[in-house]
Amino acid sequence: MAAATKTYTPKALAAEIGVDAKVLRAYLRKNNPRPVEAKNTSWIIPAKVAAEAKVAFKKNEATSK
Repeated sequence: MAAATKTYTPKALAAEIGVDAKVLRAYLRKNNPRPVEAKNTSWIIPAKVAAEAKVAFKKNEATSK
């Protein structure tokens, strides 16, 4: 039996990464667009997409200090 895959909300993932939720949502819209049908619904970010976002924002860490 497969283990449940962790999912995130934009707010929770943004807090974990250390960026503003608006910045994260803009990144997600550009790099992982949701289907039109998902507009105005709660975002559920799968672990794979969250990992990609963590890597992308990790690159900015050195310049943000």
